[in-house]
Amino acid sequence: MTHHIDNRQTQRHSKPTYEVASHCKKNGIDKAEARKIIQMLGRFASRHELEVNAPPKKPRFRY
Repeated sequence: MTHHIDNRQTQRHSKPTYEVASHCKKNGIDKAEARKIIQMLGRFASRHELEVNAPPKKPRFRY
């Protein structure tokens, strides 16, 4: 006896990944810090990994 398996129910959707170098360039992270992040995470990482490992942003004061 065989059973029908619906492919739509068994497919897993992966989390979107982002290129670390372009993320660093877009967010204004300097080259030395970007190099450290690329060594730590690799060329691609999830958004959560990028946000957690990013350096703290400098405050923007209005005068």
